Amino acid sequence: MGVSRLSGGAQMRKEINKQLVGWIRERARTSFGGDISLVAIYGSHINGTDQEWSDVDCYFIPKTDRGRAFGLDFILAGVGYDIFPLSWERLQGIAHLQEPLVPLVGDAVLLYSDSQEDTDRFQALQRELAACLADKAYCRRMCEERFYRAAAQRQMGDSGDFSTQRKCAGQLLLDGAEALAFHNGTYFHAGLKRHGQELEAMEKKPAGFLRRYRQVMEAESPGALQKASEDFLTCLGEFFGLPWKAVPGERPLPSGEKEENLAELSAWYEECSSLFCKLRVCREREQRELAFLSGVCLQRELDELAASYAVPAYALLEAYHWADLTPLVETADRIERDLVDRIVRSGGRIKRFASFPEFERAQL
Repeated sequence: MGVSRLSGGAQMRKEINKQLVGWIRERARTSFGGDISLVAIYGSHINGTDQEWSDVDCYFIPKTDRGRAFGLDFILAGVGYDIFPLSWERLQGIAHLQEPLVPLVGDAVLLYSDSQEDTDRFQALQRELAACLADKAYCRRMCEERFYRAAAQRQMGDSGDFSTQRKCAGQLLLDGAEALAFHNGTYFHAGLKRHGQELEAMEKKPAGFLRRYRQVMEAESPGALQKASEDFLTCLGEFFGLPWKAVPGERPLPSGEKEENLAELSAWYEECSSLFCKLRVCREREQRELAFLSGVCLQRELDELAASYAVPAYALLEAYHWADLTPLVETADRIERDLVDRIVRSGGRIKRFASFPEFERAQL
């Protein structure tokens, strides 16, 4: 019963996303021709991992000031979508492995290009990415950078509540895993969704790496989390021939005056609502690793929000338990309701559409 329902939900989402992709392409061609250099999609819709909660991962490169208006955030049939701008300069940094967003270049498909010159420029970036991955010396430098970033997260995890410590430990896992990917001359093609499977498929990794990776997620106390994180870093550091204890950890800067008007957070919620949704699906499917990593991403968003806006410091990850995802989901649901209530009471308007025809009629 459950499998059939989820399968039907995935099929419905796939059809919605197919319609939306056509709408994005046509909007770029007719309403923004000459104002944007290109529109690209990547992620689950094109790599075959889309499910009932999958959005369309889409970005564009503005060519004029007017072109920035191509960006949109909205919620369609319960899933948040974010069509966001990138600059050519940032895309080049991604091609050079400077950000954990490599699929935006390596696995992206162009929906629209304003000129052959724009297409050629994008394809040149894809070649630069391939050259970086093939360059063992360059990958070694990027590997070391990610490893020391992971080590810094361990030091930062000494302060703060258990939720903050878990967030740092989760980022430690992500940075350490990316270091290992670069060591193998590759990157994570499916983002978080198949993170563990892609790690498992990597040929070169230390013995016991996956066990230590999961022990960080399974830790139920600050002491156990600290030990698991240190074991993970020690295992990885010995494999790379790199020390980690010598790395000083940075401390977060104190926040300044906070914005009281929460109406402008409507777009933030439209973009991040998918993270809340993913946690619910993870509980239904008992996807414990994905729930942890998605929770880390959501906690990071919530912490950044609390640093700038007059909202509570939500301690989401204190509710994570490897053996039972229900407390995590219930806590996330309470946080979501509270945030939405605060946004709406401040005058914010959240763009929600029950179906693609309703979305299309809105003429965004």
